[in-house]
Amino acid sequence: MKYKLPPLQPLRVFESVYRHGSIRKAADELCLTPQAASQQLKQLESALEVQLFERGTRGLLASAEAQTLYHYVEQGLDALSQGLEAVRAHHNDAQFHIQVSPYFATQYLIRSLPSFTKDYPALDLRISIGVELPSFDTSDLDAAIVWGYGGVDHLDETPLLEDLKVIVATPQLLAEHPVETAQDLAHHRLISPLTHNSLWRDIYAMLGLQPGDKHVSPMLLHTHDAMLQAVLSGQGVGLLSYVDALSYIHSGKLLAPFGPELLRQLPMDRTPKFHLYTRRGAGERPIQASFRQWLLDKLASSDFIGYTSRLPQGGSTIEASAVSPS
Repeated sequence: MKYKLPPLQPLRVFESVYRHGSIRKAADELCLTPQAASQQLKQLESALEVQLFERGTRGLLASAEAQTLYHYVEQGLDALSQGLEAVRAHHNDAQFHIQVSPYFATQYLIRSLPSFTKDYPALDLRISIGVELPSFDTSDLDAAIVWGYGGVDHLDETPLLEDLKVIVATPQLLAEHPVETAQDLAHHRLISPLTHNSLWRDIYAMLGLQPGDKHVSPMLLHTHDAMLQAVLSGQGVGLLSYVDALSYIHSGKLLAPFGPELLRQLPMDRTPKFHLYTRRGAGERPIQASFRQWLLDKLASSDFIGYTSRLPQGGSTIEASAVSPS
């Protein structure tokens, strides 16, 4: 049977634009410029000789033809994705490639791997380190562990571990500029992750402060280790992960002016977590399922993670498109 089909890329753009109701959001998802995404959409409309979207006051409005087409394109792309994944799985049964947040890798994953790999002596395990959510469309990744709030569209996600933070600073800094009340934070440089988050804003709200109360510009750093070094060198008041913070507090190198447990008061949806991400609808390989369950079993132990997590034990995979992003 001969198929009279337009190129694949315009169909991918159409599917994403229809799902988001926005060319800009579709372009972001597909790593295109809005102009390129708009051009791809026009190319598809020209091939079909129909108008698929109209611009309304509230964004793009899908035509009846677009609604009909979306049903088939979505099914077709899902089937194509499953077929490609089946071919990958057939040729790469012994390979597993995962990208991991640097802090999660060093604090939890690497030291524990022998208890997983002992059951897979022939496994070609590949671990790359990265802070940002990678593109699964342009890589051979099987999974990624990323820090954030979740709710990433188009991927399946499993919440693994909440990253409980502690507000800390050096004794020398606090001796020079004491933090005895929440208002005193306004006179300090606040050290925070560069990755998108609302931690200090949420902390300010919890303490009854306004964002405008800050008098010193923040310092945003890309990794936990960089934040740790900035705090230890007295450059500001920082947010460190609980286990590291307690270790340096016990050694006397850092102080927690509000105590180590304050940020447990943040709502769960305002507390960043480490999530495991996999392709949506691609079909889970046995090695992926085994890895996820092994990881959840490990992280269910407070002795292993160093504190009691508020996440329910056992975890559950969420089809991320159904989750509202923060």
